[in-house]
Amino acid sequence: MAMIEQHHEWLLARGITDATIERFGLHSKSDGHGQWLRVPFMENGQVVNHKWRKTMAKDHRMDKDAPLLLWNHRALVEAARTGAALVITEGEWDGMIADQSGWPLVTSVPNGADDQPSEDVFTAKRYEWFHRHRPLLDKVQKFILATDGDEAGRILAADLARLLGPERCWYIDYPEGSKDLNEVALGYSEQQVMDTLFAAKPYPVVGLYKMYDFPEHPDFSPTGLGIDGLDELWPLVPGTFTIVTGWPSHGKSTAVLAAVASLIKRGVPLALGSFETMVKPVLQRRLRATVLGCHEAEDLAKRSGPADDMINEKLSIISNLHANDDTELTIERIIELAIVAVLRDGIKLLVLDPWNEMEHKRGRDESETDYVGRAIRLLKRFGKDYHCAVWVVAHPRKPNTDGTPKKPSLLDLSGSAHFANKADYGVIFHRDNFGDDIVVATVCKKRMGLPGAMGQVTLAWAASTSSYHKVRME
Repeated sequence: MAMIEQHHEWLLARGITDATIERFGLHSKSDGHGQWLRVPFMENGQVVNHKWRKTMAKDHRMDKDAPLLLWNHRALVEAARTGAALVITEGEWDGMIADQSGWPLVTSVPNGADDQPSEDVFTAKRYEWFHRHRPLLDKVQKFILATDGDEAGRILAADLARLLGPERCWYIDYPEGSKDLNEVALGYSEQQVMDTLFAAKPYPVVGLYKMYDFPEHPDFSPTGLGIDGLDELWPLVPGTFTIVTGWPSHGKSTAVLAAVASLIKRGVPLALGSFETMVKPVLQRRLRATVLGCHEAEDLAKRSGPADDMINEKLSIISNLHANDDTELTIERIIELAIVAVLRDGIKLLVLDPWNEMEHKRGRDESETDYVGRAIRLLKRFGKDYHCAVWVVAHPRKPNTDGTPKKPSLLDLSGSAHFANKADYGVIFHRDNFGDDIVVATVCKKRMGLPGAMGQVTLAWAASTSSYHKVRME
């Protein structure tokens, strides 16, 4: 079929050879709207549709009322028969370049890419060709999605992966300065086109990855808590999730506050959601005493002084400041505030004390167990995404005892076994005798590979210095 010189030169400028022009039956056609370059779309040896293209402007159309089908249907047939990989391009010119570069099993979508993803790819009119070819497409073992490297091309690739199944799809990275196969051939070579296709990678499947998909994890860089004997068992590790428990008045909040004050003194910024202890004067006085190493009843802990600057600089407090503040501190809101604290104040630790006094809003038909699991997932995701440790202080369920409860386990926590199952660290504080200031701290869980160790340490509380020290056992 005849081709005008203008169309011929345009194709040669795109790197498409005379042999390729002849093999795919390209020709010129005129009508009342001017000269068109026509590309036949064939199926089983018969012309079913045409792509009409003007070369002086980006103006194209297809035959009226003709069905949508993939360009180069014979390649689809051969890929379905042999199991060889089929390349799908965004346009016929890229497909022709792949073919003449040495990859003949190539086809193209008939209508390019859209700049908006389809709500439902299986009912979208632009993908009607999928249902026409589905018996053959289902037999193809591997698709290489060679769509353009721009946003519309990425949207098309995502739609194709949904249609064809991401487990059968591979994607390509274009060499620098190229966004499609045509530009690779013109800017580099036809051999580079082949190299690019051979270097295709499996299309990402959510939840299934290769080792190279994972970013390098930053060093754990554990920080000691400044509590003798406990540092070796339970350090502060960014990105981890810790559950702290113990019966009321058994020292868990006191120990956590001692660790918080020690970290403040070491220059570690952190955020504290204190939902049970009055911020002023109780929390403020106890923090001052622990930072200064004095009794909380001393005047030094009751008045402003050098400790306040340090506390104000390193500590962010999550709380409802005013009595008429009806903002609900749900788990979602707390995480929003924690993210602000990371970005604004650089916090490395989020402490929530206690879990039982937080505002827990379950979804409709959401059980307590389901809610706890969801809330912990949100907290762990925050910790990993923002490289921030999360400590949650939680009370156990009330025991059936004679008044001297036995040491609880993580499975005794009120709400769900998720506390035990999902924690990276589990720490229990327990006192056997309320006649002294001795507490046993037990690290009952440490996830494999993390710093620290499982074990226990006996600590004595020194009220005169608001600090713990390790009890040396005989």
